[in-house]
Amino acid sequence: MKIRKQTYSLEQYLKLMKAETIRTDQECQRLSGQWNSNMVNELIATVLTDGYIPPIILGEETVNGITRQWIIDGLQRSSSLSLFKYANTRITKNIDEYMVTYQRKVMDESGNLKRDEQGELVWESVEYDIRNKTYEQLPEELQERFNGYQLEVAIHQNCDTTEISKLVRKYNNHKAMNQAQKAFTYIDAFAREIRDITQNRFFLDVYSYSQKGRINGTFERVVGDMVLLCNYPNKYKKDTKQGFKWLNENACIDDFESLDNLLTRLTESIDHTTEIRSLFSSKNAYIFVAAFKAFTELGRNDKEFGEFLEWFVNGGNETEIDGKTWNELDINHSTRDSGVVHGKLNYLVELIKQHCTEVEKVA
Repeated sequence: MKIRKQTYSLEQYLKLMKAETIRTDQECQRLSGQWNSNMVNELIATVLTDGYIPPIILGEETVNGITRQWIIDGLQRSSSLSLFKYANTRITKNIDEYMVTYQRKVMDESGNLKRDEQGELVWESVEYDIRNKTYEQLPEELQERFNGYQLEVAIHQNCDTTEISKLVRKYNNHKAMNQAQKAFTYIDAFAREIRDITQNRFFLDVYSYSQKGRINGTFERVVGDMVLLCNYPNKYKKDTKQGFKWLNENACIDDFESLDNLLTRLTESIDHTTEIRSLFSSKNAYIFVAAFKAFTELGRNDKEFGEFLEWFVNGGNETEIDGKTWNELDINHSTRDSGVVHGKLNYLVELIKQHCTEVEKVA
């Protein structure tokens, strides 16, 4: 792969991003929003003081004669600068070097440009406090400095999807890419499908997660676990990377489409109470989704699963199956071990069968 080097003004580069000529959504790339406010502050200050920013790395892919460029390394820098330019992101007060010096033309009392005896424009040096400022609040001179900043770009040419995923993995080795995010680069064949599933209403209305869950790779890991446990339970892996690699080589598109449909049905069939949502944490969500799939395969109505969960959180979880209750199984600290996961799933499936039998007897 030949590498082409190019320099853009920051304004040009951000316009290309906004127009999606330069894409920010490469399937295996971790999502934007990883940086805290201090990191964003320092980046913007670097631009405004004309400091050095390492080159952005792009991967160039041509499909059916259409060329697209994907951000391989530099997504956090790119997205942070774009938000400052277009979305009124504010430089916070927690920045060490907050005074920026620039030159401006001097105006006379009438508001006209001031000139010296030789007719030359008179300039002055000004210090400006950038704390709590948005792009729109910057003086025109600093806006121009921001827009004109020269950004270096290195473009890997003639890539395909797999090569781009490898480049994402390679260039992020030096950063704190967590295990789930790195593992996700091993499922390039279905990365787009997984990202689409994370937009299912299930992840908004039912799934219980921390604020960082959507950007730190947890959603993608949970979806991968769901696909494995619902369709290939014997291939479930504690090691997320191994699970993604197996799916990349063996899964089919229907596995992901059927899961998306299953999550929609599940979301519509249950009450979104705090107690029920707590069951669908990153720890157990994929187990309960697999249990719902087993429930549907018994020929039951989807709504009955909602009734089962209501019974479950109101004491049904204290039912013993093979001498164990759910609460006893759930305290195991090895939450991702295959034996623990299958033990929980087997418990739920058996409990569902017993509950359905009891409901039928009462009816």
